[in-house]
Amino acid sequence: MSKIGDLTDEELTEVLAYTGLILVAFELVKSLIIDPIKAFYCDMTFGDGGPFKSYEEDVLIRHKNEFEACLLYLRDFMKVIDSDDVLVIQELRKHRNDLAHNIAHKLQTQEIEQDVFLLEKVSKTLFKLSNHQMYIEIGADPKFQNKGIDWETAKGPEYVIFEEVLNKIKVFEAKF
Repeated sequence: MSKIGDLTDEELTEVLAYTGLILVAFELVKSLIIDPIKAFYCDMTFGDGGPFKSYEEDVLIRHKNEFEACLLYLRDFMKVIDSDDVLVIQELRKHRNDLAHNIAHKLQTQEIEQDVFLLEKVSKTLFKLSNHQMYIEIGADPKFQNKGIDWETAKGPEYVIFEEVLNKIKVFEAKF
Protein backbone atom coordinates (compact mmCIF):
# COMPACT_ATOMS: atom_id res chain seq x y z
CA MET A 1 0.00 0.00 0.00
CA SER A 2 1.29 3.49 -0.78
CA LYS A 3 1.96 6.02 1.93
CA ILE A 4 -0.96 8.06 0.57
CA GLY A 5 -3.23 5.19 1.56
CA ASP A 6 -1.79 5.38 5.06
CA LEU A 7 -2.55 9.09 5.43
CA THR A 8 -5.60 10.10 7.40
CA ASP A 9 -8.07 12.49 5.79
CA GLU A 10 -6.71 15.21 8.05
CA GLU A 11 -3.07 14.54 7.06
CA LEU A 12 -3.91 14.57 3.35
CA THR A 13 -5.87 17.80 3.81
CA GLU A 14 -2.87 19.33 5.61
CA VAL A 15 -0.49 18.51 2.76
CA LEU A 16 -2.90 19.78 0.10
CA ALA A 17 -3.62 22.97 2.07
CA TYR A 18 0.09 23.56 2.57
CA THR A 19 0.77 23.03 -1.14
CA GLY A 20 -2.01 25.46 -2.03
CA LEU A 21 -0.61 28.04 0.38
CA ILE A 22 2.85 27.79 -1.21
CA LEU A 23 1.33 28.23 -4.67
CA VAL A 24 -0.70 31.24 -3.52
CA ALA A 25 2.30 32.77 -1.74
CA PHE A 26 4.47 32.46 -4.83
CA GLU A 27 1.83 33.95 -7.13
CA LEU A 28 1.36 36.89 -4.76
CA VAL A 29 5.12 37.50 -4.60
CA LYS A 30 5.47 37.12 -8.36
CA SER A 31 2.66 39.62 -8.94
CA LEU A 32 4.77 42.23 -7.11
CA ILE A 33 8.00 41.61 -8.99
CA ILE A 34 7.75 42.17 -12.76
CA ASP A 35 4.41 43.75 -13.60
CA PRO A 36 4.54 46.76 -11.23
CA ILE A 37 8.04 47.64 -12.41
CA LYS A 38 7.02 47.34 -16.06
CA ALA A 39 3.94 49.45 -15.39
CA PHE A 40 6.07 52.17 -13.81
CA TYR A 41 8.26 52.42 -16.90
CA CYS A 42 5.45 51.93 -19.44
CA ASP A 43 5.03 54.91 -21.77
CA MET A 44 7.20 57.01 -19.46
CA THR A 45 9.88 59.40 -20.65
CA PHE A 46 12.41 60.51 -18.09
CA GLY A 47 14.52 63.65 -18.32
CA ASP A 48 18.30 63.63 -18.45
CA GLY A 49 20.14 63.55 -15.16
CA GLY A 50 17.36 61.87 -13.19
CA PRO A 51 17.63 58.52 -11.44
CA PHE A 52 15.44 56.71 -13.99
CA LYS A 53 16.34 56.02 -17.62
CA SER A 54 14.34 53.15 -19.13
CA TYR A 55 13.18 49.64 -18.25
CA GLU A 56 15.96 48.20 -20.37
CA GLU A 57 18.71 50.40 -18.88
CA ASP A 58 17.54 50.33 -15.26
CA VAL A 59 16.17 46.81 -14.95
CA LEU A 60 16.94 44.38 -17.75
CA ILE A 61 20.63 45.17 -17.78
CA ARG A 62 20.94 43.55 -14.33
CA HIS A 63 20.33 39.94 -15.42
CA LYS A 64 19.40 37.99 -18.55
CA ASN A 65 16.35 36.51 -16.78
CA GLU A 66 13.65 39.18 -16.37
CA PHE A 67 12.45 37.87 -12.99
CA GLU A 68 15.99 37.89 -11.60
CA ALA A 69 16.66 41.32 -13.12
CA CYS A 70 13.59 42.71 -11.37
CA LEU A 71 14.67 41.19 -8.05
CA LEU A 72 18.06 42.83 -8.39
CA TYR A 73 16.41 46.13 -9.32
CA LEU A 74 14.19 45.97 -6.22
CA ARG A 75 17.20 45.13 -4.07
CA ASP A 76 19.94 47.36 -5.50
CA PHE A 77 18.13 50.31 -7.05
CA MET A 78 14.88 50.68 -5.11
CA LYS A 79 16.18 49.16 -1.83
CA VAL A 80 12.77 47.56 -1.18
CA ILE A 81 14.23 44.17 -0.34
CA ASP A 82 17.64 42.97 0.78
CA SER A 83 19.83 40.02 -0.19
CA ASP A 84 18.10 37.77 2.35
CA ASP A 85 14.74 38.57 0.77
CA VAL A 86 16.09 37.71 -2.68
CA LEU A 87 17.22 34.33 -1.32
CA VAL A 88 13.80 33.78 0.28
CA ILE A 89 12.04 34.52 -3.02
CA GLN A 90 14.36 32.18 -4.89
CA GLU A 91 13.84 29.48 -2.25
CA LEU A 92 10.06 29.97 -2.47
CA ARG A 93 10.17 29.73 -6.28
CA LYS A 94 12.23 26.54 -6.15
CA HIS A 95 9.93 25.02 -3.50
CA ARG A 96 6.81 26.05 -5.43
CA ASN A 97 8.16 24.49 -8.63
CA ASP A 98 9.10 21.31 -6.78
CA LEU A 99 5.65 21.02 -5.23
CA ALA A 100 3.82 21.87 -8.45
CA HIS A 101 5.78 19.42 -10.59
CA ASN A 102 6.07 16.59 -8.08
CA ILE A 103 2.79 16.80 -6.20
CA ALA A 104 2.02 13.06 -6.37
CA HIS A 105 5.36 12.22 -4.76
CA LYS A 106 5.11 15.11 -2.30
CA LEU A 107 1.77 13.84 -1.02
CA GLN A 108 3.70 10.89 0.34
CA THR A 109 6.72 12.71 1.73
CA GLN A 110 5.95 16.35 2.49
CA GLU A 111 7.02 17.40 5.97
CA ILE A 112 5.06 20.57 6.73
CA GLU A 113 6.74 21.24 10.06
CA GLN A 114 10.09 21.64 8.30
CA ASP A 115 8.67 24.24 5.92
CA VAL A 116 6.97 26.51 8.45
CA PHE A 117 10.24 28.45 8.77
CA LEU A 118 10.12 29.16 5.02
CA LEU A 119 6.57 30.50 5.37
CA GLU A 120 7.68 32.83 8.16
CA LYS A 121 10.44 34.23 5.93
CA VAL A 122 8.08 34.48 2.96
CA SER A 123 5.59 36.38 5.12
CA LYS A 124 8.20 39.03 5.98
CA THR A 125 9.39 39.39 2.38
CA LEU A 126 5.85 39.50 0.98
CA PHE A 127 4.99 42.20 3.53
CA LYS A 128 7.92 44.35 2.34
CA LEU A 129 6.95 44.00 -1.32
CA SER A 130 3.24 44.55 -0.73
CA ASN A 131 3.79 47.49 1.61
CA HIS A 132 6.14 49.13 -0.89
CA GLN A 133 3.74 48.67 -3.80
CA MET A 134 0.84 50.06 -1.79
CA TYR A 135 2.90 53.12 -0.90
CA ILE A 136 3.91 53.60 -4.55
CA GLU A 137 0.28 53.34 -5.66
CA ILE A 138 -1.42 55.49 -3.03
CA GLY A 139 1.01 56.65 -0.36
CA ALA A 140 2.57 59.36 -2.48
CA ASP A 141 -0.87 60.80 -3.24
CA PRO A 142 -1.23 64.04 -1.22
CA LYS A 143 -4.75 63.14 -0.11
CA PHE A 144 -3.34 60.19 1.87
CA GLN A 145 -0.34 61.96 3.38
CA ASN A 146 -2.13 63.54 6.34
CA LYS A 147 -4.47 60.66 7.15
CA GLY A 148 -2.37 59.23 9.98
CA ILE A 149 -1.42 56.12 8.03
CA ASP A 150 1.66 54.40 9.42
CA TRP A 151 3.36 53.37 6.18
CA GLU A 152 5.87 51.24 8.07
CA THR A 153 3.14 48.84 9.19
CA ALA A 154 0.45 49.29 6.50
CA LYS A 155 -0.41 46.01 4.81
CA GLY A 156 -0.89 45.93 1.07
CA PRO A 157 -3.70 43.86 -0.47
CA GLU A 158 -1.39 41.01 -1.49
CA TYR A 159 -0.21 40.59 2.08
CA VAL A 160 -3.78 40.73 3.38
CA ILE A 161 -4.73 37.90 1.00
CA PHE A 162 -1.78 35.82 2.24
CA GLU A 163 -2.75 36.45 5.86
CA GLU A 164 -6.40 35.59 5.24
CA VAL A 165 -5.52 32.32 3.49
CA LEU A 166 -3.04 31.45 6.23
CA ASN A 167 -5.60 32.20 8.94
CA LYS A 168 -8.23 30.01 7.29
CA ILE A 169 -5.94 27.01 7.03
CA LYS A 170 -6.44 25.39 10.39
CA VAL A 171 -3.37 23.13 10.10
CA PHE A 172 -1.10 26.11 10.74
CA GLU A 173 -2.82 27.45 13.84
CA ALA A 174 -0.25 25.98 16.21
CA LYS A 175 2.68 26.00 13.82
CA PHE A 176 2.93 29.54 12.44
